[in-house]
Amino acid sequence: MDPKKRSGVQEKLEALGNKIAVTFGYAPFRDTVLKRLVPKAAWYQGDGATLALLLAIQVVTGITMTLYYTNAADHAYDSVQHITHQITLGWLVRGIHFWTAGIMVVMLFSHVFRHLLLGGYKVPRQGTWTIGVFQFFLVLTMSFTGYVLRWDERAVYAVRVVLNMFHNVPVIGDELVLLVQGGPQLGSLTLTRFFSVHVWVVPLLLLGLVAIHIYLVILHGITTKAERDQAVTTAEEHKELYTKASLSEEHGERFHPHTTFMTGAVALTIFSIAFILALTMGPREMYPEGNLVSQSIPREEWWFWWYSALIAQLPPLIAPVFYWVFPVSLFVGMLLLPLLDRGPNRGARKRPFWAVFVVLCVIGMLWLTDLRTRSPWTGWPDPIPPSAPGGVVLSEKSEQGRQLFARYGCNSCHAVSARGRKVGPDLARIKHLLSRSELHSFILAPPEGVAMPKYRGRITEADLDRIVEFVLVAQTFPRE
Repeated sequence: MDPKKRSGVQEKLEALGNKIAVTFGYAPFRDTVLKRLVPKAAWYQGDGATLALLLAIQVVTGITMTLYYTNAADHAYDSVQHITHQITLGWLVRGIHFWTAGIMVVMLFSHVFRHLLLGGYKVPRQGTWTIGVFQFFLVLTMSFTGYVLRWDERAVYAVRVVLNMFHNVPVIGDELVLLVQGGPQLGSLTLTRFFSVHVWVVPLLLLGLVAIHIYLVILHGITTKAERDQAVTTAEEHKELYTKASLSEEHGERFHPHTTFMTGAVALTIFSIAFILALTMGPREMYPEGNLVSQSIPREEWWFWWYSALIAQLPPLIAPVFYWVFPVSLFVGMLLLPLLDRGPNRGARKRPFWAVFVVLCVIGMLWLTDLRTRSPWTGWPDPIPPSAPGGVVLSEKSEQGRQLFARYGCNSCHAVSARGRKVGPDLARIKHLLSRSELHSFILAPPEGVAMPKYRGRITEADLDRIVEFVLVAQTFPRE
């Protein structure tokens, strides 16, 4: 295109843009916010924009699913199955909602750790940090209440865990349980309360706090390189450094399009990862429908694995107290941090304590997460049936039982010939061989004190016969 024509088209577009901005009152926002000069940002400072985008995706996909979801205990599970398998692209919407929720929690911890390294809570950003602390715990609350809404065995187990946590709170524990549970028993009122918290209470609070948080970020800016190089003790010193860096040709840039492009690219990259995971792996697999009678111990969502492993490592006398003391202490500690750490230094190089602290936290969380995936203390679903020792030929009925052994989650706890998890006894090493009738009775209604779910009402007679047939044979396998 001729440069003169291109210039004319560009002028017309700019004129049209200005007219639209004036008509809809967008001009002041554009001129004072988008076109303002700011210090150059590093790519990793796009984690804030990433969290904002992921929250928006959560809201959109969540609203979409509420059009089909039923928040009644006797219909919730079926409605989620309907969304997944009957609604066009429902599985993809659920998958995006699930994976963005988990990645949002990861990015949230990353965001907090970054500010601990940089001293992002220091003057004049104490208010920004305080609002962020409330957002931190609201996001964790939303990530927990969300998977309860499926009302499968994972959800019921999660509710029981949190009720046990509240029960151990001194003085007001029982009242907290009644408040969360919605009455004297776990049931439909419980689900309704979790639905209200997840869909209405937390999102409304979170969106309001996000607006305030963004306003404060615009007002005080991000932690700049100049602040990391030079000690800052007052708001006036910060403003002087920030303004100087913004006006500098070397260290300054316009917020739009330069900063927005960089942070937006980071946000879109992270969301693309969530989208690919949703596209290739789909939504979270559902457990059987929630059973309020028998006890099952499924795994929690992957973003809470580290915490579950941490609790499991504590002595029995400490764990019940740690359940509620840790989150309360963390909340109070984070709120008090700007008051306790008033030093002028910012940046990881000048804050060795926090650098070591963050590194240890990350290593500890990764180690505990890995430990949870290999946990010897809790049975997790394993889709792979146990293998038969070499030379052992199974009958048709026994082979069917071997497949069902995995489908019903038996190999989540039981090893066979030292292969598999060791939560329950190895079926090939049982001292007293159980008869067919004893196995039937044991599976349907395990004795008191045995950490195994009751399968009465959860398994057909034909499937039970096949599993028993396999276990009878497995008891005779060689003890390798």
